[in-house]
Amino acid sequence: MRLIHVGLLCVQESAADRPTMSDVLLMFSNEHSQVVPPKRPAFTSGGSSGFEIDKDNNVSVNTLTASVMDGR
Repeated sequence: MRLIHVGLLCVQESAADRPTMSDVLLMFSNEHSQVVPPKRPAFTSGGSSGFEIDKDNNVSVNTLTASVMDGR
């Protein structure tokens, strides 16, 4: 659980909220060190996948789009 907790801290949206590598090492090496709770994610899917696929197989979330590249 501690590994997951620290991992969530490392992927926070704002870089200022992420721990430094020395902080991460301290959290792993000392089981009594305090681990702050991560902030709420900026985007959550609310229980569904959050993706919509249109008839052209384009995947989009809100105003972001991702194209799938296929080889010949």
